[in-house]
Amino acid sequence: MKRMKPTLPVEKYLQRFPLNIRDIVNLLRSRMKEAESGMIERVYPGWNVIGYRVSVQRSSVYIGFIAPYENRVVIGFEYGMLLSDPHRVLEGSGKQVRWITCPSKKVPKRSILMPLILEAVSIAKERRNNR
Repeated sequence: MKRMKPTLPVEKYLQRFPLNIRDIVNLLRSRMKEAESGMIERVYPGWNVIGYRVSVQRSSVYIGFIAPYENRVVIGFEYGMLLSDPHRVLEGSGKQVRWITCPSKKVPKRSILMPLILEAVSIAKERRNNR
């Protein structure tokens, strides 16, 4: 697997955001890591997101991101257009990415969020394997 360049630690990146936003981000981070052991987490300062990748064979594939703002947090999925969305929580209408906006005090229930994350991981791995 290709070695990634050192990046800004997530905790340091989050210091500039209000405490309630950091709390939401940290909850979402724990859900992402819970979905896949060995989830790769990296701050992409230019995009202002925390990106997530999963290992596939000798490489990795990008599955999504968490983007904190002053008054909300967005969790996005790279192949969101392929996700099942029975609760109709995903936003976006582009060709690929879908996301959920979490206002400053509200996060989707675990029973809604975890199936989306798990499916996002599965789809990303499948797409990588089919290359």
